[in-house]
Amino acid sequence: MKILCTADFHEEEILASAVLNIIEKKKIDVFLGAGDFHTDTFTAKFLKRIKIKGFVVSGNWDYVTFTNKYISAIDWGIEEHDGYHFFCVGNHFPLDFAKVAVDMTKDIDPEKLIFVTHYPPYGILDRLWNGRPVGYPEFLSFLKLKKPALHVFGHIHEDTGTKKEGNTTCVNCALASSRKAYIVEMPGKKIEEVDLKDFM
Repeated sequence: MKILCTADFHEEEILASAVLNIIEKKKIDVFLGAGDFHTDTFTAKFLKRIKIKGFVVSGNWDYVTFTNKYISAIDWGIEEHDGYHFFCVGNHFPLDFAKVAVDMTKDIDPEKLIFVTHYPPYGILDRLWNGRPVGYPEFLSFLKLKKPALHVFGHIHEDTGTKKEGNTTCVNCALASSRKAYIVEMPGKKIEEVDLKDFM
């Protein structure tokens, strides 16, 4: 399964067009959009053009409600697709997130669990320009307790890339500054960094 990881379009049509080209040319199986598409009009126009399975969450700039037979907009919940469980968390989640999340996923094999959020976990690809980490400690606790195969997020434009946290491959795929998306092949977790400029 080839998963395209994206976030933080911030209503840039050129980024949306490039991502659609990547989906077609790279033969992507699943699209992930980790929030901050922006306006409802932009979001719906873009997501309507995606003809593969997609999972999207809301960011701090938007509340994504668009769904169709391909796209699942989930801000708190789990959906199974092709043997994998996509645990999606948007803008609102409980203060005791780690405990609740571990309970929710207790019957799911960690190697089949893909965690999608807008915000990063604390200390992982979450640093501002001044070096200060601003991620969520509860997300980090969940990673350490459950050890999902993949955690995809955005929000922090300054610290994109990939990093391993134990068994979990973490991907900060905020597009707005980096102009880079990431393709993760499951189950092997092979990662390909894709420069959107090559698809514009």
